[in-house]
Amino acid sequence: MAGSTMYAAKAQLLTLLQANSTLSNVQCTYGDPGEAQRRESVFLGDVTSNTQTPEDLASGRRRRLEDYTIDIEVFVQSKAAGQQEAEQRALVLANAVEDVLADYPSLDDGVTGLMFIEASGMSMSAAEAGIDGPRIQVTVQATVKARLQ
Repeated sequence: MAGSTMYAAKAQLLTLLQANSTLSNVQCTYGDPGEAQRRESVFLGDVTSNTQTPEDLASGRRRRLEDYTIDIEVFVQSKAAGQQEAEQRALVLANAVEDVLADYPSLDDGVTGLMFIEASGMSMSAAEAGIDGPRIQVTVQATVKARLQ
């Protein structure tokens, strides 16, 4: 019985993000790149609200439905551009992430049991980073629903 699709969904999503033409020159990683983060970066963040519920009340081994959210983090930092331009660029990258989710709701059938993944929200924050210019963070929330065997 599968315990979760979290890893497989994140791994397949990363593959599709790396193949996206808008993100081709952007650092795309499975997790936070830390000190190796580039001026434009997309990485897969936390998985939250993982719940598993029985699909039916039949006797014997029961399938479960899994629901969770993957945070996809988009960072842009540019000393050449001001905050407004950096926010605009961050949203272009975030929209590319949403396009991947919209174009591949089954993650190209690369995850056993996956029913769908879809963009379910977005938030943005900005901070001034001194000499390095403004730093913009956009978090795209992707909701996942899967059927576990």
